[in-house]
Amino acid sequence: MDPSIRENGFVRNCIACGHDTLYIQKDFNRNLGVVIVAIGSLVSLFFFSRSQPLSGMLALFASAGVDFIIYSLVGDVTVCYSCHTIYRGFPKNPEHGPFELKDLEKYGGRDPRF
Repeated sequence: MDPSIRENGFVRNCIACGHDTLYIQKDFNRNLGVVIVAIGSLVSLFFFSRSQPLSGMLALFASAGVDFIIYSLVGDVTVCYSCHTIYRGFPKNPEHGPFELKDLEKYGGRDPRF
C-alpha cells in the first residue's frame, strides 16, 4: 500500500506501476451509456417512421435524460495514465485533473504498460 493512501486517504501515485500522473473520471459504464442512447434512437426512429415527430423527439430527450441522471449519480474514480489501473472508493486528489488526451499519448498511449 502506498504511504499517501494510508496517510492522506487519497491516491497520489499508482500502486501498480509507480507512475505519478493520474486523472479523474466518472465511474460510468460506457456500454450502458451506448445502450441507453441506442434504445432511445431506435424508439425515436419508430415514431419518426410513423410520422409522429413530437413523440420521436420526446424519446430522444427521455433517453438523454436517463443517461444524464445515471451519469450524475455515479461517483468518480482515479485512473493511471500509464497502466490504466482504476482506483475506486478513494476521495478525489486535488492534484489530479480530468482526462487529457495529450497526457495519455505522453505516458502510455492506448495499450497498458506492465
